[in-house]
Amino acid sequence: MPVEITEPVNLTRSIFICNLFSFFFAASKSCLLPFLTIYLRFLGLTATQTGIIIGAKTFSTFIFAPLWSKCAIQCRKRKLVLMIALFMMAVTYLPLTLLTGLSPSMESCDSHVTQQNSPPLLTTQAPVSVNRMHHLPDFSPTSQLPKLNVSAFPTTTLASLSHGGSQSSTVRTKEIKNDDDDLLKAVKEIFMKVGLPKEKVQPLSVEDIVQKYKLISEDESLMSTLNSMLTKTDKIILKDFLSRNGVSVRRKRDLSLKDMKETFLLKLHEKVEQAKQNLFTVVLVILIVGEALCSPVEKIADDSWFEFLEQIDDMEKYGKHRIWSSLAYIVFPVIVTLVVDNTTCLFDLKVYPFMFHFYAFGFLLGITFLIGFFYPVPSAPKSKYKSKLGAATVRVCCTCGGLLYVLTLVIMGFIFSSYSNFLFWLIQDLNGKEITMGVCILVASLSELVVLVFSSRLVNVFGNGGMISVSLLCLAGRLLYYSYLWTPWTVLPAEVLHAVTHTMMWFVVLSNKAFRVSPTIDRAIRSLLSSAYFGVGFGVGSIISGIMYDQYGLSILFRGLSILSIGWCPVFFLLQRCCQPREDNEIKYSRLLQSDDHSDDDMEDDWLEHALKDK
Repeated sequence: MPVEITEPVNLTRSIFICNLFSFFFAASKSCLLPFLTIYLRFLGLTATQTGIIIGAKTFSTFIFAPLWSKCAIQCRKRKLVLMIALFMMAVTYLPLTLLTGLSPSMESCDSHVTQQNSPPLLTTQAPVSVNRMHHLPDFSPTSQLPKLNVSAFPTTTLASLSHGGSQSSTVRTKEIKNDDDDLLKAVKEIFMKVGLPKEKVQPLSVEDIVQKYKLISEDESLMSTLNSMLTKTDKIILKDFLSRNGVSVRRKRDLSLKDMKETFLLKLHEKVEQAKQNLFTVVLVILIVGEALCSPVEKIADDSWFEFLEQIDDMEKYGKHRIWSSLAYIVFPVIVTLVVDNTTCLFDLKVYPFMFHFYAFGFLLGITFLIGFFYPVPSAPKSKYKSKLGAATVRVCCTCGGLLYVLTLVIMGFIFSSYSNFLFWLIQDLNGKEITMGVCILVASLSELVVLVFSSRLVNVFGNGGMISVSLLCLAGRLLYYSYLWTPWTVLPAEVLHAVTHTMMWFVVLSNKAFRVSPTIDRAIRSLLSSAYFGVGFGVGSIISGIMYDQYGLSILFRGLSILSIGWCPVFFLLQRCCQPREDNEIKYSRLLQSDDHSDDDMEDDWLEHALKDK
């Protein structure tokens, strides 16, 4: 029975505050979190690094949100924990704006504005080595192009080139200058020392060597490689030989400048890679620690509102506050992306336009923080909050049908993470603007509201298993469509399917009779299922999809996950038919759990008698 409270309750005021809190909190998140992977890309991080960061952030929330919530209940400090978590959310995300100075791939604001819609090269392509080793020529009289691989040169041969005798260099040079034959023989010895076969070098004439040198001189990389393998004495001999045969040789100063340039580029590339690795570590630590401290906001707010309505015996109003969250996602992403796309250096303050995402997030989160002081948090004895997680676990994990739904949610969460994290990268690759991304969120959110009107009718027609199968098929089609996008705005038709692949799917799962026991146990079951989808599935999917993006590209990633979705569809449909429990057993089991739920009240313990009568 509901617990009677002595203090008067202004229900209208409480509903207004709850709706206002939900609206502004969702608004703050909608301004930043959907675009967070875009910012990580601007910083120069790869898809693999981005996936690891998002995955670690997800697991941090998955672990610490229930722990903080339980501690808040045990200490009866839920309002305090709620306010601290809101404050820590601002402390976690706003300092990320300071990392632009540490990024090796961020340009100045002015140059960034002209290129903000094109993907950073450092993150979309494998880095190009500035000291690529090309092939040296195979000096056979009939060959036309260089074919010898420098990497195949023996280490001992290369080492010997760096120990040319400085004392005998002058004497040796004078001797060969007086005899063209000796000079030709010395040049051949040079080529044999760098690893060319003796049988191919010996037959070469002066004309053959001159011709091959001219071929090499046309390729800057080959000339640089050959020059790096010659000692000072060898360079003098080769220069004298070529001069006698009418071939001009670049001055030593020119070769030295080129070597210095390549060395500088190599060191610069190494520093860039090290800076990116350091930046990745900093972002990873900030988000893991920050999420561990700010993760309980939604759970504490939702639990408090549920228990508040339960105390006043008005549970029909629970869940309606989520409509205000959807409205926030409809309005604010479009507004923020419009400002970003139409702002130059953020109102001429020499600040990146993307920073407006963070500033809007901080402003709206500040409003949420102020509203949080008035948020309705009931105070009740700690015994009231006895966990129903055990009964929910038995209900979900100890039945064939429950395990099947959990596995399906893990797979769908895995797939959801891929386009949630990297769809906006694809829009960038197609030279799309941020407004396209904002409209994507708008269309997806509007479709959620529309589909809720027809959800019950569709479930009655197709059944729970049938609708989940439809969701899997639509998810496969959605991903396949993404892999063939040709312009940014063509993404919008696929966003309408969000209503079926996400919203309808959750409505079907939570309306399943197997998961409908009693309000408190239902919420525990919802938490377990959400953990499978948004925790395990999304976290693992973020990491693996980031790796697959770097290895195979976004098109292959989406097509592979489309095959996974369409392949699991018939498997799920058949298994759920086999795992469907008998209706009479289902009724008895539900009543037993309902009785266990009400055992905390001072009710007569006659649940077993009633359950046996139902037989």
